[in-house]
Amino acid sequence: MKFQSASTPRGSQQLRVLFSAQKLGGADWFKDPKLRIRLECALAAAALIALVFMAILVDRRALKTLGLNRGKALSGLIVGTLIGGAILLVPIAILSVGGYAQVQPYLSPYNLSGILLPLGIVFFNVIQQELLVRSYMFQELWQKYSAALATCVTTVIFVGLHAGALSHGAVGLIGAANLALASLLLSVAYVRTRALWLPVGIHFGWNGALGPVLGLSVTGADLSGGHAQVFAISGPALWTGGELGVEGGLAGLAGPTVGILIVWVLFRPRSPDTAGRDYQ
Repeated sequence: MKFQSASTPRGSQQLRVLFSAQKLGGADWFKDPKLRIRLECALAAAALIALVFMAILVDRRALKTLGLNRGKALSGLIVGTLIGGAILLVPIAILSVGGYAQVQPYLSPYNLSGILLPLGIVFFNVIQQELLVRSYMFQELWQKYSAALATCVTTVIFVGLHAGALSHGAVGLIGAANLALASLLLSVAYVRTRALWLPVGIHFGWNGALGPVLGLSVTGADLSGGHAQVFAISGPALWTGGELGVEGGLAGLAGPTVGILIVWVLFRPRSPDTAGRDYQ
């Protein structure tokens, strides 16, 4: 879970939420799924309120300038989720061919709440990250400079949000490269559709399939819910990612790379002469 410093209004809101969670749940509050999902919802709501305030009341811009276009929201989320889950199969297949991933299902801990709660945690955490990185900030940079600069700046920030998980030597560097490619994928999805729904879906599909569904580590975090798993992954950390999981290994780089190609081919950009209308 990532948040801004207390020097910003949103950071202050989030810190208050975090301190409240720690007070209610103790030092290990993040291990309680019911408390964690409430926290993630509160943080996502705090981010949304702050950004809506800035866009509508301060900048006098339409809500769609945050990427929250009402049209095709559901289809964007569904298609994105399918893409995110599908591209995860690419590194899994690479690891399977290399003999590093074996199908060894351990499904007894699975139950409905054990899947839905972790998926809810992942979803609202993804909402926070996408609102922070690819909503108001991306739009401002895109409008004033270019989509390329907006992509570069927000990619640095996106990788920085996960800095704590990337201090693992070589796998940390590979993990940073994976996150940079993932950010590029999500930015391409945003630019091509001019809406957050597709990038949110892709981000959720990858993280949701990786953690709650397959029971694997998500950038070093355990989001498996009941510790159920489908695959057993072992082998050299350079390929498997070690403690970081799939995202920290060389095989993991194939996922977002394939995703970029898919989005680039399937989603054509809108006509350039309509770009300025998003800010009116």
